[in-house]
Amino acid sequence: MLVDFKEQGASLAIFPNPPVLTSLHTEWSGIHFEHHHQPSHDTPEHCLTMHTISIALDVGSTERWFDGHRESEYQTKGTTAIIPAGTLHRCLWQKEVQFMFVAIDPNLLIQLGVEVAAPEDIELIPHFATLQDPLILGILLSLKDELESTNQGDNFYVEQLKTTLVLHLLKKYCAKKPQISTYVDGLSKSQLRQIIEYIHSHVDSEIKLTTLAEMAGISQYYFCQLFKQSLGISPYQYVLQLRVERAKQLLKSQKMTICDVALACGFANQSHFTKHFRKLTGTTPKAYWKNLSVASAQ
Repeated sequence: MLVDFKEQGASLAIFPNPPVLTSLHTEWSGIHFEHHHQPSHDTPEHCLTMHTISIALDVGSTERWFDGHRESEYQTKGTTAIIPAGTLHRCLWQKEVQFMFVAIDPNLLIQLGVEVAAPEDIELIPHFATLQDPLILGILLSLKDELESTNQGDNFYVEQLKTTLVLHLLKKYCAKKPQISTYVDGLSKSQLRQIIEYIHSHVDSEIKLTTLAEMAGISQYYFCQLFKQSLGISPYQYVLQLRVERAKQLLKSQKMTICDVALACGFANQSHFTKHFRKLTGTTPKAYWKNLSVASAQ
């Protein structure tokens, strides 16, 4: 049985319950995320069209088969299984379980990895759920958090997470480890000036990592690496800080609602704005606005 997670209801072919959270209706390209609560179950044998990384969110014993080879697994939160596309796969668990997974289009792996590896060398190896990978766990939890807070997720942030995940898979879980160059000088002054000007002029609208990387004439992975070397923070964190600072200025004017401020600063919605404003300032936009009102009245 062939399962394509990009299709509506595809996971019901192998799980009894639908996902409690899915990225199916987002504009994410090349990846698909799901969060599951499932009862005791034995999946049918199946092949996936996408490389899939599954993360356990509770403790339990499972049995897993890759191309007919079985192993017993004792999973704890963060235990990671890697199921390459085209691998014959089956999994059995005998208690209620909670897990999440991200599925990656094989073409994305080649597209992002072509600068560091020949396409024929990009081959993921199946991994039973006997290991923990903190970076993968952090990325999947961030994807889950984005979906829960915005129903869509910030595409710029998701692109950065996606790029980091793919390069991590290439470095750690491929049959042949690629030779990945390391740059130490950051972006050139002209590249950085062009990128910063573009970000400032588009901070109220969607900014794509692919666009910034193309402007610099390098891959997404190297762009993220060089940008951080130049400014000390990731491209996404820079954009986020800029949006929050602009929001502060708009809130000070007290001429716009918090919802309008959120949209004017490029946030998906008021909830998304509030979450990131609190992270960076320690207070909510509403509390910040009220403090400004009190100060101006005195």
